[in-house]
Amino acid sequence: MLKNTLITGMAFLMLSCGNEKKEENNTDIESVNVVEGVKNLSKMSDAASTLEEQTAKLKEMTPLTNDELKAVVPETLGGLKRKSYSAGAMGTVGLSAIDAEYGLESDDTTKRINIGIMDGAGESGSAIVSLLAMGLSMDTESESNGTKSKTTEINGIRAMTEETKIDQTVRSSIKYIVKDRYSINLSGEGYSLAELEAFMKNINTSSLK
Repeated sequence: MLKNTLITGMAFLMLSCGNEKKEENNTDIESVNVVEGVKNLSKMSDAASTLEEQTAKLKEMTPLTNDELKAVVPETLGGLKRKSYSAGAMGTVGLSAIDAEYGLESDDTTKRINIGIMDGAGESGSAIVSLLAMGLSMDTESESNGTKSKTTEINGIRAMTEETKIDQTVRSSIKYIVKDRYSINLSGEGYSLAELEAFMKNINTSSLK
């Protein structure tokens, strides 16, 4: 049941994205690649079989405490000072997560790094992590209005990357999963994707269960 639901949901998202691009671009430059679409659906089906078992395990796990989450975000990250953090349950959906922002010693807001970590334990967390895992299982790549998006591998880790360059501004993001449980969203303002990748090594994921 879960497998069919995940595949249907991801297939819908794929088709929706394709339709949006066609509407934005009257020319058919970014037309849907049928062959790649079939390959991705096959990969999604294979991934869903494994995810069904992993999701069942995550549902039975207890989310991390705030102190355990705080251990993942150091006071400094690649020479940047931690400016703020927020940890705890997200709303009423029972998600355990932490968000931290890093920046220069000065008040320069044009260059900053944000780390968002969500625990996939529990009913809600397991569902969200499963959807992200399905997305990571596909091979996708796109470019539109100065933004390049791609699923790739960084230091052996499967990730979704995005980089936007408009005039003199640049921002980037990397989304990935560690230990088949934790969703990590690393984003940077004023940092290229190549620069952001270097910050991944400074996140203390070894402290995660």
